[in-house]
Amino acid sequence: MARPRRSEHTREALIEAGIQQLAQFGYHGTGIKQILDEVKVPKGSFYNYFESKEAFVAEIIREYANNVLGELVEFTQSTRDAISPLGQIRAIYGYLMAKYEAVAYRHTCLIGSIAAEIGGQSELCQQAMSQSVNLWCEHIAQIVAAAQQDKQIRDDIPADQISALIWSTWEGSLLRMKLEGNSNSGRTTLSLLLEQLLKP
Repeated sequence: MARPRRSEHTREALIEAGIQQLAQFGYHGTGIKQILDEVKVPKGSFYNYFESKEAFVAEIIREYANNVLGELVEFTQSTRDAISPLGQIRAIYGYLMAKYEAVAYRHTCLIGSIAAEIGGQSELCQQAMSQSVNLWCEHIAQIVAAAQQDKQIRDDIPADQISALIWSTWEGSLLRMKLEGNSNSGRTTLSLLLEQLLKP
């Protein structure tokens, strides 16, 4: 018997609900049933859209990453003529800090949170996380390269390596901000990185 026709709207609603639930409760604290109940989808219909919970979470990771990257690209393009490349990096992290501070750090970067919780337990999720981080780092590396051309960031280290360092520093700072419940340490750490360690 053929499967019922899938609704793209329902699929998108499941992913959106999944993003919210995973951000709040984590991988192990999120059940498929609670997401289906929120979207009002019968349990038996879930597998019309996704092969497994792992496949579902991997798709959520990709969607979340695409949304964040879209915001970064839009911001970069809209401020290119008004803010210096180094200023763009500062502004991006200032925006993200304010965003997480507004929800009292109840949730932060979804990719970092899932990585910390399940690591390499799921190959599908691991691949999705790695691809997402690589896309993010590629975009930041372009801004770093522009900052290097403007003599705002040291150029003796390749832009892609600096971008990876910035990402790792950011994710580590998020853990501490979540622990402390404020962004003081994160602002200090990123300021030290951008203003001192990466200074030309």
